[in-house]
Amino acid sequence: MKNGLAANCVIIKPTALNVSPDSKFLIVSLRYIGDVLLSTPLALSIKQRFPNARVDYLVFKGTEGILEKNPHVHRVHTLAPGLGSPKAFSKVFGRYDFAIGVNPSDRTAIYAAAAARHSIGFSYLLGHDRWKTRLLSDCRLYDDSKHIVPLVLSQLEPLGIAPEPRVVIKFDQQDAAFTRGELGNNYVVLHPYTRQSYKYWPAESWAKFAALVECETGMKAVFTRSRSAHDEQQFSDIQKAAGNTRLNSFSRPFTLTELAAAIRGGHGYIGVDTVATHMAAALEVPLIALFGPTFVHNWGPWPNGWQTDNPYGRTGGIQQHGGITVVQHDWPCVPCGLQACPISKRNKIECMEALSPRAVFVEFEKRVLGFNKPHSSMLLPAL
Repeated sequence: MKNGLAANCVIIKPTALNVSPDSKFLIVSLRYIGDVLLSTPLALSIKQRFPNARVDYLVFKGTEGILEKNPHVHRVHTLAPGLGSPKAFSKVFGRYDFAIGVNPSDRTAIYAAAAARHSIGFSYLLGHDRWKTRLLSDCRLYDDSKHIVPLVLSQLEPLGIAPEPRVVIKFDQQDAAFTRGELGNNYVVLHPYTRQSYKYWPAESWAKFAALVECETGMKAVFTRSRSAHDEQQFSDIQKAAGNTRLNSFSRPFTLTELAAAIRGGHGYIGVDTVATHMAAALEVPLIALFGPTFVHNWGPWPNGWQTDNPYGRTGGIQQHGGITVVQHDWPCVPCGLQACPISKRNKIECMEALSPRAVFVEFEKRVLGFNKPHSSMLLPAL
């Protein structure tokens, strides 16, 4: 496996595990919805090796929708964020042959260890975190220098299961028919929303980019909508920035499977560093992902089928793999991994603010629409 998906992992207390074809697995993913989605290669890999195995999930309530129509997942248990629930604990306690915790949180380790005879999980292996090496059957270093997909898939090593590096999101014909009726077929999807200010592209930039798409391609630039009041305020800000031009948008917030169908039915997608962007990558739709200070080599949209450790370099700039293009400034300080900009005098994320709509559109035109027109560098002046 040298230079492969499971290479170079530090393992504490490794255990050779005997897996039967009808084993019961629990995947514990107690973080954000994007983390749940990026763990789905585990379920796919298990089911490809053992079609009769049962794969369940334990996730935070509110994130389960990303697994709704996943054919590799049998059942999803939910846990309310905050204090643990005795009822949720009793649903999984001792009920599984194997449990895999996909992040290094304390709660994840405890639930994985309690749920199964054999537990696999992560630890930072620092003083305050080393107790997990005694709790888990197989404890691995959470190496945040790696991309999250191959890092999570490294947990399959003690199970003797070959990793299948494909992120999975599914929708059905009903979802597809609904989105065709709502959106037609001549559109691109724009997803601007994030609750993390360091990931946000300014409202004025979104409005100008949407205008460029509609004026220069003849396609509709369709904004997604959200049930979140915070996200709706962001959309309202973009509409205000667009002035008298009424933006195209979903008629209402779609479910996650409807959103998947909408993304898959469009000619392309553009979004910030959020779960919808990872969905677009999993659906293999041509996409532009806008990144600011985030480390792309950890969290970049995963190119399905990529077979080595990391498709992305550690520096900023434009990185492209298949239909995925990550647009990030190439300043020496990018990426910094910080949530506040140390060079800004106005409390802004300067590397996101400085991405010009015209420069992003050039990449969109070239990479997503397949046009090969001459283009300049990322540092074109803003419109």
